[in-house]
Amino acid sequence: MLKRNLLLSVALPALCATAFLLSSENLRITQKPATSDSLRRWWTEEERFYSGTYGQVEITAAGDIMLGSWIVDKVHREGADAPFDGTRLWTSSADIAVANLEAPFADSGRLYVEKQYTFKVPTFMVEGIVNAGIDVLTLANNHIMDYGCDGLMQTIRTLEGAGLRFCGAGRNFEEACAPVIMEVNGLRLAFLGLTTTYPEEFWATPTRCGTCRPSEEQEEAIIRAAKQESDLVIINIHWGTEKKNTPNPDQIARARRYIDYGADVVLGHHPHVLQGFELYRGRLIAFSLGNYVFGSLSENAHTAALLRLTLDRTGLVKGLIVPIHVYNAVVNFQPQVLRGEAGRRVIAELQQLSRPLNGGRLIISDDGVIMPTVEAAVP
Repeated sequence: MLKRNLLLSVALPALCATAFLLSSENLRITQKPATSDSLRRWWTEEERFYSGTYGQVEITAAGDIMLGSWIVDKVHREGADAPFDGTRLWTSSADIAVANLEAPFADSGRLYVEKQYTFKVPTFMVEGIVNAGIDVLTLANNHIMDYGCDGLMQTIRTLEGAGLRFCGAGRNFEEACAPVIMEVNGLRLAFLGLTTTYPEEFWATPTRCGTCRPSEEQEEAIIRAAKQESDLVIINIHWGTEKKNTPNPDQIARARRYIDYGADVVLGHHPHVLQGFELYRGRLIAFSLGNYVFGSLSENAHTAALLRLTLDRTGLVKGLIVPIHVYNAVVNFQPQVLRGEAGRRVIAELQQLSRPLNGGRLIISDDGVIMPTVEAAVP
């Protein structure tokens, strides 16, 4: 994307004050600049979390994006940028922003497998994701194949036409499990998309399209190969139990195994609610970031988080949890950053959820900071 190709060495004020233009064969999109007041507030409050220096990379990670249902009506009324306007500063200011795309971009097609919930999103809706400054999408989940290979191919064409990178699904198993490789500030990063979710018909095979659902032996080979190609490996994985705020034993064992194989960060999604974070061998595991922009009126999804990470060649330098309000009955399909006492309550919840995963240690400070080697002070 234009953000990373041209502006990796540009200071943040110039980044946020400039309008970006993305053009492709089928798409012409202009990103809105941040206001000077909002920029000034962000720079004052959070400047210690933005380095922009050679040898470091800033990543913003988000949870599930599903732009169907009521969000389509909102976009028709308010424009494609509206669902992302409340959090745009955090995604557009990162060197790389990554999220899970929970539904196919398809303008036609038939259901592939009958199940309780199925999603399909008009292809024009990709405009909002591009304008939000999101760079990498993982497609490894339990909805990207709702409209079969035809829906997946429409999604791939839509993302490619918009200049977006993606991983986790493809025309066959090899393509689905291939990493996205990006070079930023002298660092080479590999993004992988994996899933443990069903239905089994969604899983790619050597001769059939689908999602990346490897065996344990294949997981090791995939991660070790990605590590050989890159300085850092970031895994996005769709796993766990919906609406449950604690990871199950398989998630814990699997994430630690991934780090043993060479992963530097593990980012989870699928439960739609927050789960705790773990520091394992100095590497960060976020078991679930919850929903991001999601077109449902669920009574279970009230709060979630963006995760801002600073990484260098050795791994995690520091992290920042950015609490967000995602209860759509209130925020009307436009997540909002939670500040003050509301934000502190989300961080306190994550502190509580994370303690058992870290042997009782507090790895998250009261202001949401995660440090890889220093235990946060106990309040």
